[in-house]
Order: sequence, then C-alpha cells, then structure tokens
Amino acid sequence: MKRLLSFQAKLYIMRFHFLLIFSIAIHFSCKKDSEAVLGPGIILTIDKPPGTYAHLRDFLKEHKAKLTYYIEAYPQLYESDKQLLRDFESDGHEIAHHSLTHVHADDYAAKHGVDAYINDEIIPVTLAMKQDGFSPQTFAYPHGDNTAALDKALLKHFKNIRKIIAPYLHKSLYDMDQVYLNRKNVKIFFAAGIDARYHISEEELMRALEKAKNSKQTISLYCHFLSKDGIPLEGSNSHISEDLFKKLIQKAYDLNLTFYTARDLSK
Repeated sequence: MKRLLSFQAKLYIMRFHFLLIFSIAIHFSCKKDSEAVLGPGIILTIDKPPGTYAHLRDFLKEHKAKLTYYIEAYPQLYESDKQLLRDFESDGHEIAHHSLTHVHADDYAAKHGVDAYINDEIIPVTLAMKQDGFSPQTFAYPHGDNTAALDKALLKHFKNIRKIIAPYLHKSLYDMDQVYLNRKNVKIFFAAGIDARYHISEEELMRALEKAKNSKQTISLYCHFLSKDGIPLEGSNSHISEDLFKKLIQKAYDLNLTFYTARDLSK
C-alpha cells in the first residue's frame, strides 16, 4: 500500500510538472505571437534624404510620426545633409540604404553579376554610413527593379527589403492587398506609390487609411520629395504635395495608427 501511494504521488508530481511546463510554453508562445502582430498602423517610406521635410520636423514630432528615409549616394552628401540625417534619426526616424548610384539593380546584375552589384552599390554606402555613425539595416530597391538572386544576396546584409507597387488593373489603394501588412518579421514587403504621378486622390488615400484602421492592418506607402503648389521643392517629378502629405499624417494620427519604420518590421 505504501509503495502504491508512493507511485501515485510520483505520478501526480509528474503530471503537475508537465502541466506547469506546458502552461509556461503556451504563455511565451502566445506572448511571442502577439508581439509579432502589427495591428492598425502605417509605414511611410521616403526614397530621398529629408531635406524637403526639414521644416516639418516639429509637425512630425507632434503627430508621433516615424518615417524611413532611404538614402542613395550617401558618400556624396554634404556634411550639412548628414547632420540633418542625424537630426531626423534622433527624432526616431530611420535612415536606411538605397544604393550608391540608384542604378537599376536587375540590369546591373545581368551585366556584371550579383556580387558586383553588392560590391559596387551596397558595400561602399554601408561603410561610409557606418563610419559616420549610422547603421543601415534595411534596403529599398531603386526603381523597384529586382530579382530573386538579388533578394537572396541582399538579405545577407539587411533585415528586410522594400519593393514597390503601383495601382494596376484600375485598382485603388483600398483594393491593393499587397500593401496591407499583418505581421512583423518580414523579409520582403511592398509599398504603394503616392507621388503625384500616381494620381492618388485625397479621398482614396484617406479611405485606404481607414481600411488599415478597421481591418487592424498596417498600410505600406512610399513617396519622394515634397512639393508646393504643384512645384517640386527639389526639381523632381517624383513628389507629393505638402498639403496632402500633412493631411496623410494628420489622418493617421487621428485614427491612432501606429507609425512603424522599416526596421520595426523585422525586430
């Protein structure tokens, strides 16, 4: 009888330990899973240095906006430009990588090889940025041109890669499922262009943000320079009006969308 009770006691203890370990595993699994969910948010990436946005620093701070600036030709920037990058980074924005010469990556790799693209277009910028105290962790393809081989090579250097997509088949931003993100830990993601050349109306843009809120997803968008009265502040045809940009930030703030940087998607 004593031996039987001892066996039953041991069995009880074993069951207790199993349930305890199982409960702990479930707890941490659920916690990890919940941390990977993005929820209602916006990731707004800018494919130029923040020069034309400098006068909006306080506005962006007030609206808790964090943007990702993909920087090309970093070694050629003036020191004043680099200081502006530091200022924006100190505000919580991300300073990321956009190649050395903004060349079409697929064409360059086809002519010279993937390794040559990495050695010529990626490494010089990374080294120069790190020398100045920056740590580029994410990358955006110039012109959006890419290949699977380039993806594989670049993901050895970056946490994630951003590609681009434009409205197609008469789809609006609201219908472009590729730019609504659900979870973190992504390696590759898409952003929809909202520069003036894409002819995105204010109504369409606001409706897309409302979808992100209501569907509890994060919308991914990109643009370039700011413009005023239809005139680009940097003389480029890739621009978004300052008025629409500010309305976008204000709407995202009013909807309580979380502003994510590209780096945030892979933490």
